[in-house]
Amino acid sequence: MQPRIAFCRRCRGMRVGWNKRYVLHWALCRQWPRNSSKLACLVILTVSLLLAFPEPSVSVLSGDRPEQPVQEAGLPASDVSMDPAVQTMNAFLKRHEVGEANRNRLAESIVTSARKFDLNPRLLASIMIVESQGNPFAISARDAIGIMQIHLPTWGQIADREGINLLKIEDNVNFGSRILKNYIRQYGLWEGVKRYNGFVAADPASERSAEGYVARVQRVYEFQQPVALQGDSLQ
Repeated sequence: MQPRIAFCRRCRGMRVGWNKRYVLHWALCRQWPRNSSKLACLVILTVSLLLAFPEPSVSVLSGDRPEQPVQEAGLPASDVSMDPAVQTMNAFLKRHEVGEANRNRLAESIVTSARKFDLNPRLLASIMIVESQGNPFAISARDAIGIMQIHLPTWGQIADREGINLLKIEDNVNFGSRILKNYIRQYGLWEGVKRYNGFVAADPASERSAEGYVARVQRVYEFQQPVALQGDSLQ
């Protein structure tokens, strides 16, 4: 069964069932209240819907789960931001113009997930920057969502089944790290990054797209190709 996900046709906003958030978004996006009489009708309609339809259970995009403070194992919550790795990551994100609003939270999430899945945090951050530039509400034309641009047709059912909120920074980074680690384990580092981007073998167009994607990630990562030995360069 597909997860209960839909998008507003006008602005790509989300809908998960007839919940309060969608009713208000739907009304505002369509810009009904053009005069006082329409505004009054809108208020009556909204109140009726809020009373008639209860909140749905937590789903992939619901955002109704209570936010939990990010805490790295072994560190008190107040000391997480003092972790040198988090400070280094924060500076890396700032250098690449990731917005200040979520920068500390992103840095903590990236370092925590990188340690959990034994990934290089700068690689993880580089993919995040290429994918969304740190926008937790990014939605692509291919229905990929959030910080790490999780592809809903591929991963939506798993996220829904496991109660992963893809609009929550920590959940999205953790799930993206898990997907990336599985690809790297199967295909190696940069081939795994290609698969994360949706590379399909034996498809020339997909190959070109994946190569361009890897090049962008490497530029952010500041990846340096190994310098060839002098003897090799002469062959």
